[in-house]
Amino acid sequence: MTKEVQFRRFFRLTSMITDTFPAGGAKFLDLSFKNLLGNMFVMKAVAHQAGRRLKGAGRFRKFLVAADLNIGDAVIAQGGIAALREIFPDAEIDCVVKKSTMNLFLGDPDILNLYPVYVGAPYPADSDLRELSRIARSKDYDVIVNFSPMIGDKVFGSKRVVNYSLMAAQLIRNEGIAGAGNNVVYQAHNFVGTVFQDHANAELDSRFNGARIFLSGEALEEASAFLLSQDLSREQQLIMFNPDASAKYTRMPFDLQLNLLNKLSDFDVTILLGSGHVERYIEHELVYSLPPGKRRKVVIVPRATGLDVYAALVDLSDVYVSGDTGPLHLAAARKFLRGSGQSLRNRTAVISIFGGTPPKIYGYDSSAPGFFPANQDAPSRTFVAGNTCRNITCINKMAKTCKEVRCFLSLDTDEIVSEISVHLEAARRSRYRERLQILAK
Repeated sequence: MTKEVQFRRFFRLTSMITDTFPAGGAKFLDLSFKNLLGNMFVMKAVAHQAGRRLKGAGRFRKFLVAADLNIGDAVIAQGGIAALREIFPDAEIDCVVKKSTMNLFLGDPDILNLYPVYVGAPYPADSDLRELSRIARSKDYDVIVNFSPMIGDKVFGSKRVVNYSLMAAQLIRNEGIAGAGNNVVYQAHNFVGTVFQDHANAELDSRFNGARIFLSGEALEEASAFLLSQDLSREQQLIMFNPDASAKYTRMPFDLQLNLLNKLSDFDVTILLGSGHVERYIEHELVYSLPPGKRRKVVIVPRATGLDVYAALVDLSDVYVSGDTGPLHLAAARKFLRGSGQSLRNRTAVISIFGGTPPKIYGYDSSAPGFFPANQDAPSRTFVAGNTCRNITCINKMAKTCKEVRCFLSLDTDEIVSEISVHLEAARRSRYRERLQILAK
């Protein structure tokens, strides 16, 4: 039985449980997973297994990091790469990511060779597996760090592999501990530090601030040109709004999005509305559903916009609003100019709205207990729906098959809009102070 078949059957079963018993089924699954996979015995066992795989390595000079398959997963893996660089300062670190994310990580000084490979999602394509195997054979890697549960370690042949299992056990355990930080980017960093702590050449910095991405000058110019083409000046405040997600369990319902857009368009702002890639044309449906007088407040970001240009537009915005999906992690990551390493604006308030998936694992919040902030010089906030069926198995939103989508119950759009208003006012005051400083010079 293949990994894909195993995953499909398992998550179909968990979906059936919460379809039949929403609240009770969720509690049962959380308790079962915490006791079976998140207990200290299991954690020690998987840590011991990882230690055995590293035993006899002799040296730790060449690493290959295989990120998981999706856009957000490529950003998440940067936490592990940052840890490797910290504890092995002179190591050669190569990384495999999704093909479409290449322009986000070119120029990262922590990565020697970047391999933009993956085209399959949520399961690897045959070509992905063949190319991974070829890359593993192409170099005498001391260790391969595999972050993907959908890619078996055997793909890498006889190479020494440590995989995501210890990180998964830690995520499950922390979900059952009130106030425990559990963001997956930070856990990727801690996972690598834990696995290699007995072999490290330097101390792991516990002050890890989050992922980072690198954008080209051309991407920045294209983003600026797009705003100019829409007659948007630097003084105009921008809200970037992502209406899409990879799964219906994390995509905000249409009526909720329309309600938010209707209220946000009352502000003196322009809303940059992303295009749908999974839910095609949702952006046009939203705009046409707004009152005619408010449609002029919305500018659609074309579907063909590259991820690097999209990330540059996020950096130029005052607020970013999204459900749980890959672009949320792009927004939260700190952005640098490729080549020079110059920090970009990095003052975007990140607002995330969570339905099905565990918010502490994938969300960012600069004030709530148990959350980690976005890697921005601006606040971040996560709003969590009040559904009763959310449980740890919802972490794999792509494999769930729940018949009824209860994910976004009990969300207060007035509260969300009020929070965004606070961030817009703070950004407005910041721009005013900047202008005064320029005039004073």
